Amino acid sequence: MKVIFLDIDGVLNVYGEGRDEYGPGFHKHLVDNLKSIIDQTDAKIVISSSWRLSGLIAMEETWKYRNLPGEIIDITPNLTYGEGLKSNTPRGEEIKQWLDYHPEVTNYVILDDDIDMLPEQLSNFVQTSDNKSHPDCVDIGYGLTKICSDKAIEILNFLK
Repeated sequence: MKVIFLDIDGVLNVYGEGRDEYGPGFHKHLVDNLKSIIDQTDAKIVISSSWRLSGLIAMEETWKYRNLPGEIIDITPNLTYGEGLKSNTPRGEEIKQWLDYHPEVTNYVILDDDIDMLPEQLSNFVQTSDNKSHPDCVDIGYGLTKICSDKAIEILNFLK
C-alpha cells in the first residue's frame, strides 16, 4: 500500500478560500494537484496535520462534505500536543510511529511545509514551502504545486 502523509496548512490551505462548517477552504488548484498524485499512484491518505486533532471521523466528514480526492485511512498519533501545549516532538516521530505499526506500507511520501522530519524520511519528503519559483505557486511560496506533486508521484511510484 502507498501512503501520503498529508499536512494541510501550507499544503492545501494557503490563504483564505472562504469558510464552511469545517473551517477554511482549500485552494482548488492545490487540491487538483493532490488528485493528480492519487490518480497516478493509488495512494491512500494519512492526515499528519494538526487538523487531525479534531479526530479521524471529523477529517473523513470534511473530505466527504468538500468532495476532496482520495481516501483518508487514518491520522498519525498525537505526540506533539498535550494539555494544550506544543512540545518539541518532530512530526517525523509521529509518522515513524504510524509506519512502525503498519508494515503493509510499501512506499510513502510526506507532503508538508515544515521540515521537522527524521533524517531517514528526507528522501520521502516533499517540502511545500519556499516554492515561489514554481510556475503555479498561488501565494507567498507555499502550497502543493505541480512541481511538488510530480516529485511526490516519482517517490510513490519508485520501485524499491
